Amino acid sequence: MNLKSLSGSILVPIDFTETSIFALEHAATISTLENSAITLLHVIEGANFEPVTHASEVKVDHDQALAIEGAAARLEKIIANKTSNITYKYIIVGGKPYRTIADTADEINADFIVMGSNGSSGIQAFAGSNASKVIQYANCPVIVVRELPVHKGYKNIVLPLDLTAETKQKVALAADLAECFDSTVHIVSLHENDEFLANKLNANLNQVENYMKDRGIATTATDMSDSSGNFAMRTLDWAKAKDADLIVIMTQQERSVREYIIGTYAQQMVNRSPIAVLTVTPNTRLETSVEPFNSFGDVAGFN
Repeated sequence: MNLKSLSGSILVPIDFTETSIFALEHAATISTLENSAITLLHVIEGANFEPVTHASEVKVDHDQALAIEGAAARLEKIIANKTSNITYKYIIVGGKPYRTIADTADEINADFIVMGSNGSSGIQAFAGSNASKVIQYANCPVIVVRELPVHKGYKNIVLPLDLTAETKQKVALAADLAECFDSTVHIVSLHENDEFLANKLNANLNQVENYMKDRGIATTATDMSDSSGNFAMRTLDWAKAKDADLIVIMTQQERSVREYIIGTYAQQMVNRSPIAVLTVTPNTRLETSVEPFNSFGDVAGFN
């Protein structure tokens, strides 16, 4: 995945909560491509009407007319306050939030979805479980945020490393982002006592570290011990100590050599991390021809 070859389209679900506005700021931060466009999406749950992209399109006799007009006015006010070179537009549509978000991202060929989440205890429309559902349905990377961006760009990117072949996709994307923002990538893996698995993991760690260095990206590498049995929370604590502002993980295939699965690892990362989490679902759109990763399965043990 080469960020310079992307369409420059980012979808931001907006429910007018604080975290959804934070998500919009993150989207602006990563919109560094020429002709970048950010689409704000507001979903009126349970309603059924043709998508609205301008207040003048609202049909006054529609049952949801007042809600649609109110949402349009608020979205237009948000956009009017933006002074950057980014192109902003909006869509208002009815439906189930998580399906509508994922479907809209496909329709506009979004490169990223950037959305806010209040964690598993949130009660707003896009909070908690909806963020997890969007990740499950989306065909593009999803960035889940709970706080405002700290920097103009991501300066410290944490990259948890496992033994799966799909990891190559998140490695390449993390490298692209690091090049754009002159970031340091902090690679972390879970220490394994089994000598055979430890050797494979160390080989992968070295390979990824060398790949980053070959691209001129500053890196650190850590083989983390974890006696707690909760690698997700251990990763978060470690990332905070690194002053990280982005963590890049896989979704379905994200697991350590101890078989952590999406239900425990990624869910905890998305629901509990105060740091922005970029989730990557294995997808042919993200396949890379980067030579060092063509042999992960055969040589480095990524299988």
